Order: sequence, then C-alpha cells, then structure tokens
Amino acid sequence: MYKTFVFYCSPAGTTRQVAEVIEKGLVGNGRQVIVCELGKEEEKLSETLREIEETRERVCLFIGSPVYASHALPLVMDFIVRLPLHRQAYAVPFVTWGGATSGLALAEMGEALKAREYGLVGAARVMAVHSLMWELENPVGAGRPDSADDRMIENLVAVIERNLQRPEPVRLSGQALSYQPEAVAAEMRKLSLKIARGILPQRVVNKDLCNGCGVCVDQCPVAALTLEPYPVYADNCILCFNCMRCCPEKAIEADLTAIHERVRERAENYKEDPLSKVFIPAEV
Repeated sequence: MYKTFVFYCSPAGTTRQVAEVIEKGLVGNGRQVIVCELGKEEEKLSETLREIEETRERVCLFIGSPVYASHALPLVMDFIVRLPLHRQAYAVPFVTWGGATSGLALAEMGEALKAREYGLVGAARVMAVHSLMWELENPVGAGRPDSADDRMIENLVAVIERNLQRPEPVRLSGQALSYQPEAVAAEMRKLSLKIARGILPQRVVNKDLCNGCGVCVDQCPVAALTLEPYPVYADNCILCFNCMRCCPEKAIEADLTAIHERVRERAENYKEDPLSKVFIPAEV
C-alpha cells in the first residue's frame, strides 16, 4: 500500500495538463490522489505536508514545474526543501518546456529530492507550447503536449505503479537526469530569473485601460500581484506574463518581439531529441 500525491505549478496550463494525465492514470488504477497547485493553495499544502509526515505507508510524490531560464521555478525548489523526511518516500519530478531548452530543471529537482531522501522512481520532460508566444500563429511547440505526450505519461504512471509494488522499488541511476552536455550545463548554470529580469521587456500598465477588475491578481500563479489601485508586482514574480495574457482590457503591455526571436534561436541551438522523454530505472 502507498499514498500518491501530485504537486505542480502551471502559469500557462501545460504543466497542469500533464498533472491531470498523471492523476487520471493513478485514479484509474484505484489510487486515491491528493493534488495541490503550488503557489495558490498554501493552507491545503500545509495540511498535505503534515499528512505525508504522519503517514506510515509508503508515499510517492509527482512534482511538476515549467522550465524558466533553464531551471525549475524557485517556488517548486523551495517546496522540495520543505518536504518532510519519510522512511518510505519516493518521487517523480516532471517538467514542461517550451522548445528553447529543458535546461537543468530535472537534474536540479532530482538532486533536491535525493537530499530529502526521496528515492527517484521515474521522471519526465514534456514538450509544450512556449508560454510567451500566445499571440503568434506559429509558436514554438504548437499543439504540445499532444495525445502522444499524454500516452507517454500514462505509460510512465503504469511503470511506476508496477515498480512501487516491489518490496524495494528500483531507483533511477544517479546520472539519469544529468543529460545536458557539460559545456551546455555550465552555460545554463549561469542563468537565473534574476538575470531574465534584465532581458525580458518591462511590463507597462496602461492606466487609461485598466479598470481594476482584478483578473490579473486572480490569474497570477504565485500570488505576486496586488492592486494599489493598479497592478503592482512583488519580488516573487516569476515573469510568466500571465497578467498580460489574461487581462481582458489589454491594459498590461510589453513588446515580446525580441524574446520570440531569442526563443527560436535557442530552439535551433539546443536541439533536444526526443522532445518529450520519460526516465525509468533500467531494471524495471
């Protein structure tokens, strides 16, 4: 017997899509699943962490993040650090990436989980439409995740289910998620959201259009927005531009043209093959 949990943060909705496929697969196998969206459900999250800590059963956590600036979101990494120690704990990190690069996110999540003594029994990277290209007719990653991606995740869940039935589940090898060439990884380690703030265009609130409706506040995935009376960004903003994408009055403005060109350039330079991939222990 074991308990299953799904945690994720999903500014543009694609990580949520993968999480929903995971949940459906687990429920289809008769599992009760607790799902928690990081950044929006702090009270539920605290209660869920207590449940993980107090349960005597084996636990398996599926933890998802989009890739930003080659890394998992700080919110997700901070969550992993908060995980309670548990003598029978296993985890499956998964990431969605918009075609530029899947970066170091899986490797960093994996190392952080191992530091909390969570055994890795699987992982996945899933191609997704790039979140900053919503206005384009032909965005990088158009149509992804698709049905083939969903089937890949369904198969991953089935493999993990079988593995967790073993008296001692087989774990991923230590280097399985460190798939980036070292020269590329060294370059990616230099990137961060802080650096991205100097690259991404500034958002400007058009006060003539803003009516204070609060949709941007509701849609912020990390609760980084307040109305005073116009939108004000806190330091924990992850630069997802969800506020701009969701504003019904188009009152938040930014020129993303240069970023679109940079994404296409990086997609050409970092050609990852396959675009979506699952990682499972070789012995399973």
